[in-house]
Amino acid sequence: MFHYSEEDGAYLAELNGIEFLCTEPSEELEAAANRLAECYEDRLPALAEFILEEMETDGLGFGPLTVPELIEALGKPQIELDAGVIHYLEQTLDGHIFDVEYDGDLEEFLVFTLDG
Repeated sequence: MFHYSEEDGAYLAELNGIEFLCTEPSEELEAAANRLAECYEDRLPALAEFILEEMETDGLGFGPLTVPELIEALGKPQIELDAGVIHYLEQTLDGHIFDVEYDGDLEEFLVFTLDG
């Protein structure tokens, strides 16, 4: 399922339009990737709500955004399985990378940060 990417220096797999990344593949990480790929679409509105709340709390000036607008702007996710972080490398709101730390099978969203 995973293949090594020289460019990323990690193992990658793509499921349901989501890129998964890990340092060393295992059956456990493959199972986690499959579970996350299955639940991502259902959890996406809650994830977008979490990001919007964090943006507001942090005073980030992205203007008024709705959940559907943010979902459209996020683009393709990259999930780093080892760290429990979702990266949005291609989001279209600005030039930053959006990172969201999560727990379990996207049951809880813990921290939102901007990178880059």
